[in-house]
Amino acid sequence: MKLTALISGTPDAEIDPPHGIIGCSWCGLVQRLPAITGRGVIHCRRCDAPLERTAGRSIDAALACSITMMVLLIPAIVMPLMQVSILGAINQSTVGSGVAGIWQQGWPIMALVVGAELIAVPLIRFGLLTIVLMVLRLGWRPHWLGSAFRITERLDEWATLDVFLIGCVIGYSRVEPFLPVHIGPGGWCVLAAAFMTMITRATLERRAIWRMIGPDASENSAHAIACGACDHIAPASAEGEHCPRCNTHLWRQRPNATMRALAFTLAGFIFYPIAYLFPMEIDVEAGKAHAHSIVSGIFQLLQAGLWPLALVIFTASVGIPLFKLFGISWIILSSYQHSTSRLRLKGKLYRAIVAAGRWSHIDVYTVAVFLPLMRLPGLLSVDVANGMPAFLGVVVLTMMAARVLDPRHIWIAAHEAPKYAHDR
Repeated sequence: MKLTALISGTPDAEIDPPHGIIGCSWCGLVQRLPAITGRGVIHCRRCDAPLERTAGRSIDAALACSITMMVLLIPAIVMPLMQVSILGAINQSTVGSGVAGIWQQGWPIMALVVGAELIAVPLIRFGLLTIVLMVLRLGWRPHWLGSAFRITERLDEWATLDVFLIGCVIGYSRVEPFLPVHIGPGGWCVLAAAFMTMITRATLERRAIWRMIGPDASENSAHAIACGACDHIAPASAEGEHCPRCNTHLWRQRPNATMRALAFTLAGFIFYPIAYLFPMEIDVEAGKAHAHSIVSGIFQLLQAGLWPLALVIFTASVGIPLFKLFGISWIILSSYQHSTSRLRLKGKLYRAIVAAGRWSHIDVYTVAVFLPLMRLPGLLSVDVANGMPAFLGVVVLTMMAARVLDPRHIWIAAHEAPKYAHDR
């Protein structure tokens, strides 16, 4: 293999992609990609989900962003985010110190989740993505390539440095009115890494990557099934076997997906009132304890004149969790009843739930940043209270509920409506 392939690269996302047969991973419809003139978006003709974008996407740009992310991640994780001076004592906040502080206060599961989302998952996600894109540039097609890219797609929503940036901003706004705060090199690296995360997501075209890993099908059949991960088309006889392109199991709809989603959603409803009835943190100042809940934190931001941040917290910590819980419940209930109405709306609702779920971490990350800064033995401390693990539980459970739910079941259940009505 020539080294020039690494420099010159492989063909990028095409304006008019090959019109192969693919399956929509959102509704399961097997269809041929239509021709598109100029730059734009190809939508599924049944559920209107975006199948491929032909504007503003570049594999080379995504590789450059991914490499830059790997360079930024280590200093963002290990170097100081912020620094304050309290009565001559200098306190620094790092990603690791926030995780360690949560662990030391007796919340090991919460510390592991936060550490995974801020340290392990971003490193794995962007490390694998860099390898996949570089291998494609070299023109290699090893058998593990599809599995690796599938993992990077699954990890994308759990790599939350861009959400962590907002938590850092809110943590800074809470400390700055009382103490001089200095932003450390880690804070600037988090800022850069957060923007690079969003740019990587904007420039990466998954359909173009999957087409380079393995070509789309060229022929259709009446009973073909679509891979829910890479949209590859396989004959109906292959159901339950491994996809030849991404190595996941092929199912027309994932077995027991709705029941698993229902279990996660019910658990989320159980944790939800606990998260709001109990305080998220307890601040101890000169022996006096002050409990702070999500609602009181919103009022504090409003009183400080920081209404944009208050609106962000209200939306992320109150609105989005409720939106996800009731949205998933409606989709599950209507699918159980084999509803044939508002199918496109349910599909759009599901995609919005998946996209919005990760942003509810803001409150948790704010405390993780805030905790190491406000610590002076005997005088000042910030302790994690019972509401925070419950709130993180709501966030994680609803994200898992959305991911295990198979959106193709919305359309399959509607298609089975006549038979369901006859059986009743």
